[in-house]
Amino acid sequence: MLRVFFPVAIAIRIALLALPSFSTDTQRFLSDGLNVAHGKNPYTAPAPIDIEYRHLRSFYPPLQQTFFGAAVKIHASPWVFRLLGGLAELVFLFWFILRKRHRSGAHWVILFLLFNPISLHEIWREGHLDHIGAFLLYFGIVNARAAFAHKKSTLRRYFYAFASIGWKFTGILAVAFYLPRAVPLGWQSLWRRAVSFFALACGLFFVLQLLPGVLMTPFAERGFLVYAQYWHHGNGIVHLFEAFGYAAAHGVWLVQRGILLVFVLSAILYMLRRWNYYDMLYFSLGTLVVLFPVQHPWYYFLLFPVILLSLQWRWLFALVCLVAPLSYLGYIAPLKSAGFIVVSALWFGGCIIHFTRRSQYRLR
Repeated sequence: MLRVFFPVAIAIRIALLALPSFSTDTQRFLSDGLNVAHGKNPYTAPAPIDIEYRHLRSFYPPLQQTFFGAAVKIHASPWVFRLLGGLAELVFLFWFILRKRHRSGAHWVILFLLFNPISLHEIWREGHLDHIGAFLLYFGIVNARAAFAHKKSTLRRYFYAFASIGWKFTGILAVAFYLPRAVPLGWQSLWRRAVSFFALACGLFFVLQLLPGVLMTPFAERGFLVYAQYWHHGNGIVHLFEAFGYAAAHGVWLVQRGILLVFVLSAILYMLRRWNYYDMLYFSLGTLVVLFPVQHPWYYFLLFPVILLSLQWRWLFALVCLVAPLSYLGYIAPLKSAGFIVVSALWFGGCIIHFTRRSQYRLR
């Protein structure tokens, strides 16, 4: 089966690579890379080329800044980031295929990786590099889980966790998958993970990666607060708040607090032993991505590690990723909430089915 589909998947990727991109993010990558290559601080130096939102300084972590500078040394063009990002995806695909070919159901997972629209469009057409962080996060999670937590994997555990945090701040999620030996149930499980040396080391590294952008970037909407002013176009809840007279920034703020409330409620259900730990974690992670105020498909790369690791949640997460590009309807005024409604309805409907089935299984 793979012998038939793999050449087709490669041909599609090459065709998309040949097309011009819609996104302006690769131009920002180039801008940062030019500054780094010329010895300038990307967090304070003005953009050396004309880019969108030119008044905003960079907020990418130092590891990515190093990558930008190295890429510019290879070829000073936005296209080079699409090429390098695509090559990184192919390396991961080859590794995954060679390693997983003997596992039950692996062919369907590989087909998802080959043909899901997020990889095809967001990597090869748009040049977004979030997927590299997701693949590093996958390795970080694998090496942080108890089944892989032998002494010989200790260094790999920290290396991949730090690499995923250094590449993308969301790499801190590796901590949630860390499983100390003899973990008790309930709140003690959360506490043991939070105060483990692994979690503290990852948290410190997270802060160190965050500081340059926070302390040096001289624009008012620092960090994630910039979302309040800009990229909230596809979130139907923000649109609903706007219809009732709320400013977009206020709507984004309310959505963020709503996501935190979901986290608290899921944690309570876990501590009451209504849910198991990974049900709580996967539900919270999926809800974060689906309800996130910035409705752009590349953030769905956060779900890839779960798709590759969790048999119970795999298909729901994969379906959500397949319909995620509907969020682009946010650019069309009459349909700006349609994609969000479809994706969120699919997500919460799938969650209801999942938890209902688990309840029926326990009753039997």
